[in-house]
Amino acid sequence: MAKRHSGKIFIAILVVVIVVLAFIIFFAGSQPNQGATPGVNVGDEFVYDIRGFWSATDSSTQMPEAFSQLNMTELYKITVTEVSDPEVSIEAIWRFKNGTEYKGTGTVNVETGIYNPTEGFWAIYGANLKANDRIRPLGPDRAIVNETVTSNYGAGGTRETNRISLIREYYDADDPTSTKTEYININFDRKTGMLVDLLDRSVYSSPQQTLTITWKLRDTNVWTIS
Repeated sequence: MAKRHSGKIFIAILVVVIVVLAFIIFFAGSQPNQGATPGVNVGDEFVYDIRGFWSATDSSTQMPEAFSQLNMTELYKITVTEVSDPEVSIEAIWRFKNGTEYKGTGTVNVETGIYNPTEGFWAIYGANLKANDRIRPLGPDRAIVNETVTSNYGAGGTRETNRISLIREYYDADDPTSTKTEYININFDRKTGMLVDLLDRSVYSSPQQTLTITWKLRDTNVWTIS
């Protein structure tokens, strides 16, 4: 009788162990990425074109002055000056067609998404993220990589590109009828985590107008773009 009882206990323990192991395997497999590492190096350079497009239903509505200046951009250049995982330090040069040039420095934490200054460049992500990974693993942003595709750079060959698509709604607390809907599409290089192109379209209800901003990588010393 004692042996039979011990056998039942052994079987019960074995079942519990199997269930626990199955739960651990399932839970571990369903966890999102726990961190992010920069994929850029000191000296990496990225040059962007910036454009703005505006339309309004009412002919009396005027384009915001600051927005119109986007189309005066000659280039926007990012140079990586320091990498201290998970933070990337950069120098930014914003050059306009009239010769005016603004220089600044900043930092981007690829894990949290926190960047300084707050009006500075922010579009640096962790390296080698994959579909369904959070773009900012340790930050408040719950957005994920929607998919990874292959981009053809001609003489530069092909590279993997991560895609993000977002829709955000904003409301004016003082005027609930005044709304803004923002449609954002971001493509960034999977290996380096650097922005490749961005389309940000904001639709306003009052006044009825649409503002679209685009960023496109024009040149880099990391790979050939042709």
